[in-house]
Amino acid sequence: MTRKCLTALLGGAAALSLASALAQDDDEATDEPLRCLSMNSIRSTKVLDDSRVLFFQARDQIFLNRLDRECLGLTRYGTFTYKVQSGARHARLCSTDSITVLETTGRGLNCGLGLFEPISSDEAESLLGGPNPAVISVPVELPPQGQPAEPAPESPPESPPP
Repeated sequence: MTRKCLTALLGGAAALSLASALAQDDDEATDEPLRCLSMNSIRSTKVLDDSRVLFFQARDQIFLNRLDRECLGLTRYGTFTYKVQSGARHARLCSTDSITVLETTGRGLNCGLGLFEPISSDEAESLLGGPNPAVISVPVELPPQGQPAEPAPESPPESPPP
């Protein structure tokens, strides 16, 4: 009798685990932010800036992750690594995990992940094609052809300290 109870209990636990995994897959189809993404479904990533990363999955799903704080060096180096806890039956990257910036001299800062917000392809293109905050451009007028450029105005001489 004990053996039958144990078998039924283990069967129930397995069914519950499968139902939980299927519910996670169903959640990925909603517009609600997710706590975790399946490691098997992550196809690529793209760093947007020191605070945001795009995760591209199979079936053209894209998730925006806003890190829990600014991750210095992430934009500069553009690459990172992540590690999930081993032993999980279905390895998942979660908002409780962190990424580590890969600098040319070795490992950089560890930065915590946020929730995974589903976004459309159009939204991702807009984020990828948007202005880079590190680039500042100032319009410059060229002198008419044949005329020398005007010299830059001289700054007033510094007065000696009192």
